[in-house]
Amino acid sequence: MLQLHSTHRLDQIGLALRTAAERHGGSLLASGHVGDALGFTLCFSGLYDPLLSADIRFAAFLPSRVAAWAKGDSVILETVSPRECCRMLHRPDLEPLAEALEETLRLVMEEAAHRPHGYTAPREHAATEDQVNMRAALPQRIDCHGTKVEELAGTGAHDAQGG
Repeated sequence: MLQLHSTHRLDQIGLALRTAAERHGGSLLASGHVGDALGFTLCFSGLYDPLLSADIRFAAFLPSRVAAWAKGDSVILETVSPRECCRMLHRPDLEPLAEALEETLRLVMEEAAHRPHGYTAPREHAATEDQVNMRAALPQRIDCHGTKVEELAGTGAHDAQGG
């Protein structure tokens, strides 16, 4: 297992993991509560191809998961070591392929654990699907002809006939 301690609050770790993963060519696919812990799913698809080509059973361990939970005044970040997955699959010969993924996970977790307090996301960081509430959102166009809801509101026909 890869384990790191952080002095950051638990509610700060998600943004830190997202930012660090993106900086290393990955992405944060999902996050959620698992009991008193938070679970994060990180994807580094470019690093998965060699492992999956060598042994498709690696699909059982991918994408990578990181757990975070509070312990006293610190937060623990932990994930399964990709090289340990090689041992579980009885494929120690694939450990050199898993080393790149393990090093990337370690770097991402270290950055997330040790980023400065008060860190804010870069300005180009846009909202992602899990940060946007689409409940009760109206579509821009409502049919294949390009009709907008606001054009039909109230009268059942176009309000402005043009001219």
